[in-house]
Amino acid sequence: MNKVLSLHDAVERHVPDGVGLLAVGGMHLHNNPMALVREIVRQRRRIRRLLTSPCGAFNADLLIAGGLVEEIATSYVGFEHLGLAPAFRRSVEDGSLRVLECDEAYITHGLNAGAGGLPFAPLPAGLEVSDVWKANPESFRLVEDPFTGAQVLAGAPLRPDVALVHASEADIAGNAVLGGAHFVDRVMAMAARTVVLQVERVVPTEAISRHPVGTTIPGFLVHAVVEVPGGCHPTASHGHYRVDEDHLRRYLALAGGAEGPRAYVDQYVRGSSEADYLEAQHATAAGEALQ
Repeated sequence: MNKVLSLHDAVERHVPDGVGLLAVGGMHLHNNPMALVREIVRQRRRIRRLLTSPCGAFNADLLIAGGLVEEIATSYVGFEHLGLAPAFRRSVEDGSLRVLECDEAYITHGLNAGAGGLPFAPLPAGLEVSDVWKANPESFRLVEDPFTGAQVLAGAPLRPDVALVHASEADIAGNAVLGGAHFVDRVMAMAARTVVLQVERVVPTEAISRHPVGTTIPGFLVHAVVEVPGGCHPTASHGHYRVDEDHLRRYLALAGGAEGPRAYVDQYVRGSSEADYLEAQHATAAGEALQ
């Protein structure tokens, strides 16, 4: 089955307006599926709850900047050494965005529980002495260990309705290889009901089969494949290109201004197609290289 779709059609068909739980892959400023994120902003697909990896970044902040997210389940949203996430911070401060406090262990184990069909995820010892579970009683419970009788912390399974994941390459059936660190992207795809895969290139199945680590995401989990070379920009795509810090600083400067992130969204996302956006970034990079 050929699952390759255009960016527009993949979002229109598989990301319903008002989606209950949307998960975005990538971690920190690496392997964020930004082409899919930008298309969601263009199509104004509202998100009831957004789930990040243990460390969300531009993937989450741009969706919030687009005014699309009601709630976010995350342990962190930021730009590492470049600074705080302006849309996330502003929306939390003004009360327009509800935060479900999580921690890295819960997101990881919760996705594994969702992927495995488990009723809950027992969490590592020590988390019960923190205040995270008290701030988010919806996701955590203190339960009795049936073997020792001790009180342990458990987390609800995480089962995204839709997961957006970036991979290096895939065939037309969705069999994909992640180029570099997996983070929680693989288990996110395993836990989700629908997976939309953004890739740098579509290759023959024979090329996937020859990969030294094998097929990282099997095609039967994937509902759509979108080929967007450069689509992680301005974040990195492992094995292909690095983080564009200049562009991220431009976003932070615009989003931190009086108009907030609207100026950036209007200029770089809703004001252009994905092809125009990427062409402009390539032109900018080429011009800077000549200076």
